[in-house]
Amino acid sequence: MNIFFAILFSIFFFLISYPFAKNLQLSGYNIAFQFTHYFDMPQQFGGKNRLMFTKRMLRTIVLYFLLLLSINLLIFLLIQQFWIIVICMVVELIVAQALFLLCALILLPFENFIKKCYVNKAKNILKNFRGIKIAITGSFGKTSTKNFLYQILKERFSVCTTPKNYNTPMGLCKTAIEFLKNDDEILIVEMGARKRGDIAELMEMLKPNYGIMTAIGEQHLETFKSVEEIKKTKYELCEHMCNGGFIVFDCSNELTCELYDKYHGEKKCCLQKQGFSYLEDLCVSPAGSRFKLHLGKKTVEIKTQIIGELILNDFVLASTMAYILGVDEQTIAKVAKKLKPFPHRLQIIETPISTIIDDSYNSNLNGAEQALKVVSMFNGQKIVITPGFIEQGERQYELNYKFGKMIASVCDELIIMNKVNQTALYMGAKAGGLKEAKIHFAKSRSTQVEILHNILQKGSVVLFENDLPDNIK
Repeated sequence: MNIFFAILFSIFFFLISYPFAKNLQLSGYNIAFQFTHYFDMPQQFGGKNRLMFTKRMLRTIVLYFLLLLSINLLIFLLIQQFWIIVICMVVELIVAQALFLLCALILLPFENFIKKCYVNKAKNILKNFRGIKIAITGSFGKTSTKNFLYQILKERFSVCTTPKNYNTPMGLCKTAIEFLKNDDEILIVEMGARKRGDIAELMEMLKPNYGIMTAIGEQHLETFKSVEEIKKTKYELCEHMCNGGFIVFDCSNELTCELYDKYHGEKKCCLQKQGFSYLEDLCVSPAGSRFKLHLGKKTVEIKTQIIGELILNDFVLASTMAYILGVDEQTIAKVAKKLKPFPHRLQIIETPISTIIDDSYNSNLNGAEQALKVVSMFNGQKIVITPGFIEQGERQYELNYKFGKMIASVCDELIIMNKVNQTALYMGAKAGGLKEAKIHFAKSRSTQVEILHNILQKGSVVLFENDLPDNIK
């Protein structure tokens, strides 16, 4: 009977530890971060992020269950007093998360060894790849630029690219090992960073000969601490480019323009009239965009379903790189006509009742301003659903307050998700003139749906701006 109860309680503690596993995975297996935020991490079973049962996670949860089983067998076999067993169960409940993190810590040397082997395998594949390698970095627009470039280049070349928004060393490894084929002619790699050295690590793995520098801004200020640190990190793309390399810069962005001036290798200035490429005579409507695209000495009329000035800037960067690699302007125009908005990036979804603008993958104020401009093109009631922006360091309150004011100038209703920026968004919206009765708070997805159902009118426009993982309250 004691063994039965030991197994039963082990299963119970194992099942209630699902949020611990999910939070650890969402943090990138940052054990130190989990210990630091031991008591303030969300502990829910539901939410929008599911636990991915990777090999690493499976190893961790198996070890965790064996540890729970061992502890409970000792308790139920060695302790006879009922009240002491109860106390042990309460203590085990309190330290369950610590036990899970302990298992992850025990496995860390083994996981690092596996990672090293995986990285070495990917490095060998990348070293032997004889095609063109293109690196893309910046604070904003990396994924859109990558997707545009892939769509254009595949008209002429066999192209491989990092899937979705994979932009880490492990994402590059997965791409090289699982997706890159021997007959591919071009490899496009998106590169993200949360600290100094992250871009350098990716560049040393890839060793590219072409690069694109998108717009730079106050992204991840919480970890970078300053804009200057962000610039230095992004400049690692320039410093580690093979043989000087060839880089396309978004010179409409002041910070990126500074890096353009600093770089002495081959380069092209984009999105300035005196530069190599730019757009003019832009006409945007809910149905799409029309503009003239200048590429060197060539000009071509572009018609596309893509809307939003910042996203169109990404299209110009991608078009410039494709043009340099030999894709003519008419092919670029043909691809532009076929392009559809990418999922969760100013994606317009028509429903029988309303128009939904899904911009949930945007996480910066510039992109939010662009999204609000798109919303203003539509008629009808305008609703924004957002948790605001995170990882903005000391400026987080200021930027979300400003965003709240911007929302108030365009929209009729605001639904604030999560607690993290609740006050800043509320105060900003109030300062912008939005009435208190028009500002709503949703602690969960189900509450959000209920509020939206109550306020939605036929013909409404609903903007979903940014989305946060479940480990952000």
